[in-house]
Amino acid sequence: MSGGAGFPSAGTVSDDRPGVLRFAAGDSGTAEGRVELVIEATGALRVERSAAGHRARRNGRIDQALLARVLNALGQAAPGRAPLTDDTSSSSDTSSSSATSGGSDASDTSNSSDTSNAPGAARAGGAADAGGRPTRRLTASGLFPGGDAAWDDAAGFPVPGVGQALEILAAQAVDPAAAGRLPAALVQLDQPAPDSGADEVPGSRPAAAVGTVGGRPAYALARPGEGFGLTGLADSAALGGSDTDSGVLPTAVALGSAEGRELFAVGGEDGAVQVWDAVSGRLLHGTSGGEGAQVVTAASIQGVPLAFSAGCEGEVRAWHTEDGRSLGLLPVGGRGAAALCHARCADLDLLAAGGADGVVRVWDAATGEQLHLLVGHTDRVTALAVLVLGNQALLASAGADGAIRLWDLATGQPVSVLHGHSASVTGLAFLHPEGGDPQLASCALDGTLRLWDVYTGTAVHGWPTGQGWLTSLAEVRIGGRSALAAGDEHGAVVLWDPATFARVGELAPAGGGYPVNAVVAVEQAGRLQLAAGYGDGTVRLWDLLDRRETWTAAPDGGPVTSLACCPLEGGAALVCGTAAGAVRSFDVRSVEALSIPTPHTGPVSGLAFCPPAEDAPAALVSAGADGTVRVRDALGGAPLVRFTADPRGVTALAAGLVAGRQSVATGGPDGQVRLWGAADGRCELELDGVAGPVEVLALALLGEREVLAAGGADGALRLWDARDGSEVGAFAGGGAPARSLTLQDLDGEALLACGDQEATLRLWHVASGALLNEAAVDRVPLAIAFGDTGLYVVGPDGATTL
Repeated sequence: MSGGAGFPSAGTVSDDRPGVLRFAAGDSGTAEGRVELVIEATGALRVERSAAGHRARRNGRIDQALLARVLNALGQAAPGRAPLTDDTSSSSDTSSSSATSGGSDASDTSNSSDTSNAPGAARAGGAADAGGRPTRRLTASGLFPGGDAAWDDAAGFPVPGVGQALEILAAQAVDPAAAGRLPAALVQLDQPAPDSGADEVPGSRPAAAVGTVGGRPAYALARPGEGFGLTGLADSAALGGSDTDSGVLPTAVALGSAEGRELFAVGGEDGAVQVWDAVSGRLLHGTSGGEGAQVVTAASIQGVPLAFSAGCEGEVRAWHTEDGRSLGLLPVGGRGAAALCHARCADLDLLAAGGADGVVRVWDAATGEQLHLLVGHTDRVTALAVLVLGNQALLASAGADGAIRLWDLATGQPVSVLHGHSASVTGLAFLHPEGGDPQLASCALDGTLRLWDVYTGTAVHGWPTGQGWLTSLAEVRIGGRSALAAGDEHGAVVLWDPATFARVGELAPAGGGYPVNAVVAVEQAGRLQLAAGYGDGTVRLWDLLDRRETWTAAPDGGPVTSLACCPLEGGAALVCGTAAGAVRSFDVRSVEALSIPTPHTGPVSGLAFCPPAEDAPAALVSAGADGTVRVRDALGGAPLVRFTADPRGVTALAAGLVAGRQSVATGGPDGQVRLWGAADGRCELELDGVAGPVEVLALALLGEREVLAAGGADGALRLWDARDGSEVGAFAGGGAPARSLTLQDLDGEALLACGDQEATLRLWHVASGALLNEAAVDRVPLAIAFGDTGLYVVGPDGATTL
């Protein structure tokens, strides 16, 4: 993420300069792990979690409003007197508690330094003091006039209650897909760093698959940085592929078929998945890569319902709202966008995008031509809104610099700059009062709502709301009158009368506490409703007249970060972006989810074709380092199901039929294997006993028994009955990670073959567990398959037959 003038980029975090807050908790030797958090006085952030030999890191920055609240709470706490050392930067220190993945209400730090009794404040296990309480360590260097300070639970100087908020911040940064107690506006993250504790990351090793092309045995092989290719197994004939100039950096491949057509699929380092006709080489469907979608907007353009989405990196993506068909990308130089909005001006459909670089870009949405580059903000653009006046349109942009800028969209010229907020502006909305001139409303992390005269560019009024951090804003109409709906950090949406500045209502879910990250007005059947997206990932629809919650969408993809409404024939579609980069879309009429084929937000770690079932077509299943699984129609590409299998990433994937139903098997870094229903993404089995990470998986029919096989980091194999999870067998490996696995029913005898990283092949008789053969080969077996004349072995340099 690029830093604006107000903040340097996240990469400038330094452990040895003044003005640094360091926090450590947990034990890297436990399953929950150890977390280390570094926050610089500028807001630059680094967090790292180590657990079971794996390490996850994220860089980014926090808003100054969060840093100020944390420092204020520390200033009110008892001064720390623990020895001020560099222990928090040493991963060998295991005398602290582990970070929570749930979290307390971090907002309480504004009122009290003790948040230890806040809701949801359960801690994971870790090292503890003599009383059995988890311990943590916190140091503050160069942040207080009175000097540096340190708190250490184990040394008798307990970390103040604000430590709970720091645990929440660390957990939310490392795992954006988890529910977030902190408002999305407070934390901006860079792309995740690779797991430096793992031997390999997706895309760092070749990938291969065996199948048929043109009715003859063939294999697909992808090499890092070298493209991919299809080759005949018998004669090594080249059957198509790519070169290094193709723009595809492959990390996973698969061969399969659908409706009599042979298919080839490849997954990329950027999260893209593409499918070709393996015989003709024609591209059938696919997703372009991208960082994911934290922000969205939507509109009906030339009668077609369209949506646009963007993440903190990559380009702006355009797609059909109803079926998710991609329309291409709008270029922002890979810098992503933090705010999007649509406007109709002088018979043109315009799209505006504001980014972390403080620049607002404006395109003709129909042609993709960039019309304006609006420069003026000195920090990240946080909100956009448009006022249409006949053939003219006024764009309002707001930033983390606290300023609001008005622009003439027809010419791209600045109109005025509005100053008044003392913190990042989080919401903008144009108002249309009865009989009066249009006004602009704004809200910010300073807790105030403000009204501005659009024509003069002057302040009309501003008032503190008492809601704490304000996170989102929308204009609604209640009884024919304009009102403001302001979301806050506590999970409430408060309704305000902008004419009297009076509070006229509140929308708050039962058992709330998660922040409202986005709000948007939705009109359905002539009745105005309000949609709100929350930090726990839910989306709720509220009736504004009776203040009643009418519908709730369950979490999927992490905290909701933005919302947009797009007209559909007879109704509307509600589109939302999430912290994990997934786009979600719902038909408001039926409150059913619309399928959107968004890319994985990290490298594709596995691909598999699944045969058709009685009620489902042949499917392509993809898994990613982002921990998600996507199921698509193999031939047409229509998205069917998306679910999160393991937030730490999926390391192995298989697909097949179990009890006549399409099923997906996934493996994770901790050695756990799960079996999912491909139709609904429901977990049906959880199986342990594999040395993590899970390296290979296979689903097969042996006689009349459907089995699931898995190989781990030590090369040992486990077999289970895929219907009930009972163990079928266990087979010792040679200590090297398994790299390929296949099962075959040969004349009623079940055989199991496995190849490992040390280029050793082993063949077992399943029923007796006897090792039939063990042999060294001249290549690491990336894929193996039984053939008519022997065993096919595909390695990094091609194939051979044994």
